[in-house]
Amino acid sequence: MDGVLIQSREVIEHAWTTVARQYGLSVDQAFIDEHIHGRPGGYTLKTLFAEFDEAQQVAIKREVDAIEQVTNCALVPGVATLIARLREHAVPLSLVTSSWRARVEHVLQQHDLTSAFDSIICRDDVRSGKPAPDPYRLAAAQLGRQSDECLVFEDSVSGVQSAVSSGALCIGIGDDPTLTAHGAAGLYADFTRLALRLDGRGAHGYADGALFINTHPTQRFARS
Repeated sequence: MDGVLIQSREVIEHAWTTVARQYGLSVDQAFIDEHIHGRPGGYTLKTLFAEFDEAQQVAIKREVDAIEQVTNCALVPGVATLIARLREHAVPLSLVTSSWRARVEHVLQQHDLTSAFDSIICRDDVRSGKPAPDPYRLAAAQLGRQSDECLVFEDSVSGVQSAVSSGALCIGIGDDPTLTAHGAAGLYADFTRLALRLDGRGAHGYADGALFINTHPTQRFARS
């Protein structure tokens, strides 16, 4: 969701770094890229606030969540048009996120997307979050497909690793050039630059800079 559906990277960074400073901790960009973006909140909490006991960590996470949950974020350019096109062709969608359900509901309500997804996988729905393959495997199962029949859009290294290790085809979104090195088939700044072709033949694929999506009812894909 973050970085693919909504432009929230700055909000997430602000929430974690603001709370970290309040507790006397310094967070550099390398840590943000490796341990915050695309990671479940519990992972970041234990990594950044490892010296604090469990009760303190619970209180700290509430502070971080409070900042994130009420902050509105714009949609990633082109994503609303993409969702509309896929819904028009009855292509089922799954939202797979390391965020929590209350925040997801807030975002979907803000952008009138409450009925856009057939399945929503949040951080508490799986034992192991990204970069483990579990979130995308669960999403595929809820859509009645195998993971290797699915297509994923991701903006973080851990997200790409999760998608690729599940067996799905992954397209990178954003400005991180390392996503392709971790398995993304292609990389786009946003969805306005994505060359998309919808038809009813073959499997989902990516070739010559174009993404092919099979609109046959038995072919489905998951997105982040």
